[in-house]
Amino acid sequence: MDPVAILSFVLIILLLAAFFLRSGGNRGEYRVNAGLSSHLDKNVYRLIEDVTLPVGDGTTQIDHLVVSRYGIFVIETKDMTGWIFGHPDNARWTQVIYGDRYRFQNPIRQNYKHVKAVQELLCLSRVQVLNVVAFVGDCEFKTPMPPAVVQGVSELVDFIRSRRAIVFDEDELPRLIEEIQDARLAPGRRTDIEHVRNVRRQMAERSLNPGACPLCGSVMAGRTNRSTGERFLGCSRYPQCKGTRPLP
Repeated sequence: MDPVAILSFVLIILLLAAFFLRSGGNRGEYRVNAGLSSHLDKNVYRLIEDVTLPVGDGTTQIDHLVVSRYGIFVIETKDMTGWIFGHPDNARWTQVIYGDRYRFQNPIRQNYKHVKAVQELLCLSRVQVLNVVAFVGDCEFKTPMPPAVVQGVSELVDFIRSRRAIVFDEDELPRLIEEIQDARLAPGRRTDIEHVRNVRRQMAERSLNPGACPLCGSVMAGRTNRSTGERFLGCSRYPQCKGTRPLP
């Protein structure tokens, strides 16, 4: 085969692979946005997509916010396949695909930073801002999950609808939405690129100071998980800050 033709074929494959990798990262978020838009009453629930907020010297990126009288739902989407093993108190969860094991950050803790950003922006209490994680890929939970970790869009919708305790007056909602919209960075590629740069910079800074809390930068202290006996590093500001790190 002509070397030029081979090179052209390889370039096309690489471009297609790059396209699918990029779009795959957003596929789950698109599914969740579409499902929430279709199945939640728009007169009761207000959906805000892809919210990037300035936090300290960086940014935090929230997949979905649902604002209602029953609270603000801060939703982290995970589009994953395979078996999922996890415990609320573990710093890392495990994904198993055809016998291969992959470790990933506990999504409840990952979303906690997003929850805190919304709480601080709007000066709200813990009961008014809810941490929710939605797995939407072809995965299967192999360990019991807390109620706020759901599988599939229908379970996510059911979870949101199940919250019936009123924590906001109806006339408060426009103000909350306006404050979020005013504070968020303009959605788009430029904001996404800047957020990635901030994340990389923060990861580099943490690698230089591995003993610092990943959420607030405070000193870490050795702790033991009472349920599992697992040793880990916890933030010295606990319970105000719930940042953790695995022991080296």
